[in-house]
Amino acid sequence: MAKEKLDRDTINFRPAQPEDAKIASRLLFETFPQKATFVFGLGDAERAKRILRTLFEKPGHRLSYTETEMVVHQGRVIGLFTAFPGREIGRRNGRLYLLIMQQYKVRGKIAVFQRGWPLVFIKETSRKEYFLSNLVVKGRYRSLGVGDQMLSRIEEKARDMTLDRLSLMVAIENKRARQFYDRHGFKTTAIHLESNKRVPYLGAGHQRLIKDLEG
Repeated sequence: MAKEKLDRDTINFRPAQPEDAKIASRLLFETFPQKATFVFGLGDAERAKRILRTLFEKPGHRLSYTETEMVVHQGRVIGLFTAFPGREIGRRNGRLYLLIMQQYKVRGKIAVFQRGWPLVFIKETSRKEYFLSNLVVKGRYRSLGVGDQMLSRIEEKARDMTLDRLSLMVAIENKRARQFYDRHGFKTTAIHLESNKRVPYLGAGHQRLIKDLEG
């Protein structure tokens, strides 16, 4: 039996605040648990979550409260997304990795660099696109139309910035997410495969998806 969709009028969006860090860091971790554990936590998932919480409170990077909107239903946070113009990704990534490095001493910094460096060469977005970095809905609220409304909100923000294309990355193994984005008109433009050595830690790789918003 299909779940009944939530009424659109009961779902609201608001800018995230540093005070959202506790719940936001948990939700963000769900969007990339393998990468967060391997790169941020150096193999420790709980440490990765703690670092995400610290990072979220700091402005100016791709996982910051400044790039995040919280999704609220009847006073409760039920999801979030982080998104920004593609032209800003270099600066936001640079800020992010600098902050991650600051969480470690010398040996940890070297390990973060070694694990994160190959990711620098992956093209996630372009200057004329609006980049959806992370999107997540709490488990009990999935399949209720929340994701649909989030995408509508993201498209609205892109158009407000006169950007007519959305882009995002999806893990190859994440079939549910791929089906969701397929249904909303996204197309695969590139596939980035991880090396055999890194597959056990990061999965097979990612697909770059885009959606044209013109018309």
